[in-house]
Amino acid sequence: MQEKSLGAKLGGAFVVGGLIAVVAQVIMMVMGMILPVKDLTAPAMLVILGFIGVVLVLNGSYAKLNEVGGFGAGIMFCGLVDAVAGVYMGGAMEEGGNPSAGMKAAIKFAVAILGSLVVVGTVLGVVLAHSAGVLAAMEPPTADPGMMIFLYAFLMGGLISIIGEALLDLTPLPLPVVILGNAAAGMVMALTGVSTQLEALTGGGLCATVVDAGAGAVLGGSTLVLAGTPIRLVILVLVMVFVVLLGIMTGSILLKRAKAGK
Repeated sequence: MQEKSLGAKLGGAFVVGGLIAVVAQVIMMVMGMILPVKDLTAPAMLVILGFIGVVLVLNGSYAKLNEVGGFGAGIMFCGLVDAVAGVYMGGAMEEGGNPSAGMKAAIKFAVAILGSLVVVGTVLGVVLAHSAGVLAAMEPPTADPGMMIFLYAFLMGGLISIIGEALLDLTPLPLPVVILGNAAAGMVMALTGVSTQLEALTGGGLCATVVDAGAGAVLGGSTLVLAGTPIRLVILVLVMVFVVLLGIMTGSILLKRAKAGK
């Protein structure tokens, strides 16, 4: 198979990342009509994206999506399911198809990437809770893009994806470092006060990515200090744990299929 050009990789990442962001925004809009608590809209969308990821991985569609979209498919939360499932499979097959080895590999991956994201973001949020930037990010958003939010979601999802793909192709940085770099960018957005406005402006374009998870960890730590409630952090952690469990379940199913096919 011929190696794709850099332009094709970047273009594929932009389109796939943008389209997944639009799907995420549609889910958020529907959830906003159904759920009585607005703050649960984004978490519900992430959970649904996780289930979509399971279906696409198990029927082989996500592998094709990865071929076309690269980082654009991986940075979204549905891509987290694919990543965890892949780590599970890799760990299991290295030990002759041992499910326990796959479980250990998946948990290690989740703790290293998502655990460090939550811990660092929370510490920053707690320490800088009273800073001007964080206080600004805690304010209700004023942005109201209307139906243009679908375009902005596509552009934001595509922009995040194309930057990540460029870093993977043009630098020696491994995928986990690029993912953590995206989370760090989200933390900076929260610390400078722009994360809430960008969430309102671009919807699923930001909320469906690991970038927003970084911002969420910071604001979760700040909410703990300013409002005395851990609810924001609890929701973030629960969503991440749930999506990781979906990935482990998916990896387990793939492993059973691989064994049955021998």
